[in-house]
Amino acid sequence: MVVKYIQSSVVVVLPYDKNGELLNRGNGFFINRDGDVVTNIHVLQGATSAQIKTAYGRAYTITRVLAQDKEGDLIRVSVDIPPRVVHPLTLSASLPDAGEQVVVISSPPGPEQKVSGGIVSGISEVPTFGTTMKITSPFSSEGSCNPVLNMRGEIIGLVTFQISEGQNLNFAIHTKRVEKLVRDNDLTHNEWVEGEPNEWFSSAEGFCNRGIISIAGEDYRNAISCFENAVRKNPRYAAPYFFIGYCNDALERYPEAIEAYRQSVRIDPYFVEAHSNLGADYDRLERYGAAVESYKQVTRIHPENAEALYKLGRVYCMLGRHTEAVKALNQSILLDPDLIAVYPSLGLAYFNLGRYPEAIDSYKQAITIKPDDANAHSMLGAAYEKQGNYTEAIEAWKKVIVMNPDNAEAYDNLGGAFNKLGRYAEAIEAYKQATSMNPDNTRAHFNLGTIYDKLECFREAVDAYKQAIRIKPDDTEAHLMLGMSYFKLKQYQKAIEAYKRVISIKPDDANAYYNLALAHGINGHYQEEMEAYEQAIRLKPDFAEAHLGLGIVYLNHGDKEQALEEYKILKDLDKDSASGLFNLIFK
Repeated sequence: MVVKYIQSSVVVVLPYDKNGELLNRGNGFFINRDGDVVTNIHVLQGATSAQIKTAYGRAYTITRVLAQDKEGDLIRVSVDIPPRVVHPLTLSASLPDAGEQVVVISSPPGPEQKVSGGIVSGISEVPTFGTTMKITSPFSSEGSCNPVLNMRGEIIGLVTFQISEGQNLNFAIHTKRVEKLVRDNDLTHNEWVEGEPNEWFSSAEGFCNRGIISIAGEDYRNAISCFENAVRKNPRYAAPYFFIGYCNDALERYPEAIEAYRQSVRIDPYFVEAHSNLGADYDRLERYGAAVESYKQVTRIHPENAEALYKLGRVYCMLGRHTEAVKALNQSILLDPDLIAVYPSLGLAYFNLGRYPEAIDSYKQAITIKPDDANAHSMLGAAYEKQGNYTEAIEAWKKVIVMNPDNAEAYDNLGGAFNKLGRYAEAIEAYKQATSMNPDNTRAHFNLGTIYDKLECFREAVDAYKQAIRIKPDDTEAHLMLGMSYFKLKQYQKAIEAYKRVISIKPDDANAYYNLALAHGINGHYQEEMEAYEQAIRLKPDFAEAHLGLGIVYLNHGDKEQALEEYKILKDLDKDSASGLFNLIFK
């Protein structure tokens, strides 16, 4: 049924030279009841006259050229034909699905017409050009402009070239490109021929078309060669520079892509896609300032471009310009509330501004649109945590773990929230999960040690701090806490060694000297104790605890006068400590 319908809608196009000799042949099809036909530009170029032949064997003259698409190699012509003979095809408004069955015509209609079934094996979008499709069929293409129809008899594309990777794989452009062939020329056929180059294939547009076909076949190096030929033919042609940039992006040659895009916008300052891709490459290379300018240029040309405003806002976030990010991202949402990526970025901007309620609302909106967005759940938990709402934070991170059971960071965050709520057993379990998944998670080991300290499980604390130090040997905080755990275990010499390690890494750490003094004092090293207190005070003159300790050392050595000096200093720092020292001096 579909094939029968096709036969009366597809025509053969016959171009002739001035001597009436046939130049070549191609296919075409009726696009409306007026008898307008769509075919390929290259079929008609150089022809002084041309005809179409219908499925019934009758020939009719092509009289006018109504519209053309040079990059797409498409042309719409008017034919002197009675309306009763015309049977137009319906253009499909929707894209086919990958794997969908199709019908392809590969030769002129009539008794010798070749029609074969195939499937859509792939669909891709070429920027500025449109949708392309790969069609499998058990024959090689003949002629050109071969219609591709779905099983409802609607035309979904045109096979115009065979991709080199296999004799049974053909390149097709979607009919959305055909829809753009509105009347813009309305020339006689002879007028059009006189105004066009004789050989489309060697024109800038012809090279550009072949480059696009290579993009569809993912042959980016060959595509670049085609576009470079197009530029040589017409150095003021912006599109090939854009596609050179696009191909270099696909090859991960970003500096070369940037230079091509820049040349494209020099020629055409209003080339939105080039500005947008330029911004993306600057962003990719962390040249955020340049990315901002490119995205801003897109929004100047198209103020209602929600995608560009989103990207602009995201880059503002990377630059720490969070107020500007909020403005751009909110504008993006006004234009397209369903643009999912905006909400997590907006949440991050609010988060970095300390506007946690608004961050929470943004992350909730992201989750409403995309419930399985683990990152949004994770950041929602972080925002709740900043508010001190640890119970809600726990619920958010638990959802992250349901979605991704191996997320060590979520367990780490969960441990922190349980810790804040005093739910130490659950915190320990969460941190253990985090460290089992990521044994090099310094923070989780350290936090596990602090909880063991709170629970007076000092041996376990020592083991946890040692793990943190194994990963990060210069972690002074872990060394300090290790020393304190040793001190509580009455392993004073090990405590001394830990504090000395802190001082070797960070010589100006007053707390390390203070703790070192305490350990020396317990060990009966009075001279070292005094020196450590003195050094702590030199580093931190208002260190009340160190002044108290030094005063007691003086007193224990029978030096009341120096103890009184420490008392005088303490009166201005900590009255309770001063009173305690005074009572010891005059007890």
